Amino acid sequence: MRALSKQYLARYASRWRSTRHIEAHLRFPGMAFHEALTRVTYKRVFGAWPDLDDPKTISEKMCWLKVNDRRPLNAVVTDKWRMRAHVTDCGLGHMLNRILGVWEDPAEIDFAALPDAYVLKISNGSAMNIIRKPGTTLDEVQARRRLRRWVATDMADHKGEWYYAASPSRILAEAYLDNGEGDLPDYKLFVFNGEVRIIQFCEGRYQDLRSVFLDPDWHALPFSYASFRSYDRPLPPRPEYLDEMIGAAQRLAADFPLLRVDFYMHQGRPVLGELSLNPVGGYTVFRPDAWNRAIGDWLTLPPKHDLL
Repeated sequence: MRALSKQYLARYASRWRSTRHIEAHLRFPGMAFHEALTRVTYKRVFGAWPDLDDPKTISEKMCWLKVNDRRPLNAVVTDKWRMRAHVTDCGLGHMLNRILGVWEDPAEIDFAALPDAYVLKISNGSAMNIIRKPGTTLDEVQARRRLRRWVATDMADHKGEWYYAASPSRILAEAYLDNGEGDLPDYKLFVFNGEVRIIQFCEGRYQDLRSVFLDPDWHALPFSYASFRSYDRPLPPRPEYLDEMIGAAQRLAADFPLLRVDFYMHQGRPVLGELSLNPVGGYTVFRPDAWNRAIGDWLTLPPKHDLL
């Protein structure tokens, strides 16, 4: 019964599913829903309304971009299936992971035809993944049920990211990646106006997540997300292929004021994960607090007429 209720809310009542959504409707009648939701969500996170007329902090500027940058290319690069064409057009197709299958309906998946290990992802979703590790089994009935609910979910109505609704939901099967020890280092490169300014290094993705922010020279930066614990271990060596990742990220981000480009390091080589216009949905809370404004100063917003 609970699963059916979630599926119904996802498909038919997405814009009324929480007090945050109801407040967006009631407080800003007549305003475009995703802009209203962006304002209300920002208020819930930061305790103050965003200044979208003169944004200063990094989150205010990301929210400004969500509201004002409606270019179709945004929907292309944030769709895990469609972005592959953009990556290939940029001459970086060799950095993409191998696709094992693409479906629009979970009923179409032939699990028997897939290898022993793989990852199922929703193309226009966030954190909607099913991982089958080597030597494990998968409850196919439960997997189809979860995928059916995810396919029906409009992620644009979660944090106001309109571009998630601009592409059809697809289910992707990708090759499973690890380095023999169950971990896969993750490098998230933040490109501000064409220049990589921040690298977020993550390890222990599956059991003990730890993360640290660094500059392109691989020096630790004096801030973190407020919700993350301190990185309390020695930094690994600067990756051999980091310059290649930086060059690729800047090429992919050439048309965007801000883009986060995610890579995995698999068997010593970088593999492109995904592209994100608004990390953490555009509500990044940095500590110390002064860095919310300082990082915002790194991003120059374009004139609105350049975004038409």
